[in-house]
Amino acid sequence: MSRKIRPKVLVTYSWCRTSYIVLESLAKAGYQVYACDASPWTMGRFSRHTSGYDRVSHPFRNPEQFIADIEAVIKKRKIDILLPIHEDSLIIAQYRRRLPQDLLVICPPYENLARALDKDEIINIATKAGVGVPRKIAPASLQAVSQAAARLGFPLIIKTRKGNSGKGVFKADSAEEAERIFRDTVRRFRLTVANLPILEEYIEGDLYGSCFLAKEGKLKACFVEKYLRWKESKFGTSVLREPCRRDLLEEYTKKMAEALGWTGIGHFDFIATPDRSQAFLVEMNPRFWGALNLAVQNGYNFPLGLVSMYENGEPISEAFSPKKKQRGSLWVVGEIIAAMAEIRDGKWLAPVESLQRIFFPNKDIYYDDFRWSDPLPLLMEMIYYGYNFFRSGYSINPVDVEMMQ
Repeated sequence: MSRKIRPKVLVTYSWCRTSYIVLESLAKAGYQVYACDASPWTMGRFSRHTSGYDRVSHPFRNPEQFIADIEAVIKKRKIDILLPIHEDSLIIAQYRRRLPQDLLVICPPYENLARALDKDEIINIATKAGVGVPRKIAPASLQAVSQAAARLGFPLIIKTRKGNSGKGVFKADSAEEAERIFRDTVRRFRLTVANLPILEEYIEGDLYGSCFLAKEGKLKACFVEKYLRWKESKFGTSVLREPCRRDLLEEYTKKMAEALGWTGIGHFDFIATPDRSQAFLVEMNPRFWGALNLAVQNGYNFPLGLVSMYENGEPISEAFSPKKKQRGSLWVVGEIIAAMAEIRDGKWLAPVESLQRIFFPNKDIYYDDFRWSDPLPLLMEMIYYGYNFFRSGYSINPVDVEMMQ
């Protein structure tokens, strides 16, 4: 009896740990996985799980050449499935017609992605769906900022409509500071009048993520995570997190999936009041998220669930087998970055505490970016982040301006 040949999957954005977890998950399930990225120093390229690597153009700086490069890789490797990992899915969806018609492209349509990526629009959708949201105002001009800020009160949040990992999110404590941040943000990211930042009510509380897989608006799986530590302030990417159950967040996730008619994976960020009686949707990531490893380690294999659902109409049962004993997860490089941010703020003992978290973690903490059986990806991740740290003028959270527009 001949052995079944699993499809070949091309995974994009392979410099980051999210892509690494996807490659690892699918390879363990028997898929032939290939990686591509604009950088030669990527985690995916040097993973033992990867069958091959190809360098492609940067998706946001040169989108048409990026698509041409992806098409060439597909032909060269005889790829069956294309799996975008990050916001490059927007570019791939926009140029889908240029890719082979028999190629299975796993991402929502362009219009759906564009709506979900707009932080102003996603709050509007949530409001209509009966999901708790912070009060927000979208000023039409710089002149309108002061009055809008006074209506919301201080402190308040100023955020770009696009962005991730806390990029383009700022806290303002006065009208003068709000005007300055608004003006500087527009100039820095070269934002147009149609894409101005929004002002949002500041809410104190705990931060959570709700990860999900849906088909035509119906939830297939939902996993909630609580953030315990961040790369840089509470607005940034989480470094340490744990699984939890929050019925209200799961209910809101169900409502949002239905309101969006969503097919695919997604992730919502929430702020919940300390007594857990209220929760507020902050934004949506219509893609794989940074803490993906936490879900996978706890039996929610979203990469396998997503690919099998697109292949067969439903996710295979083994994709979602919750573990009885819950596990936390730690991002090693993120912990190092968090320590650097704390040193900058005068916390000189931060490196000692970070080393303790990395080398002597709780026995139920699993690393996002290190495996004893696959050590090179962590080294490549360190090289990548180190290079971008120096290239950006020592920024802890460098930004691709083109992605923010």
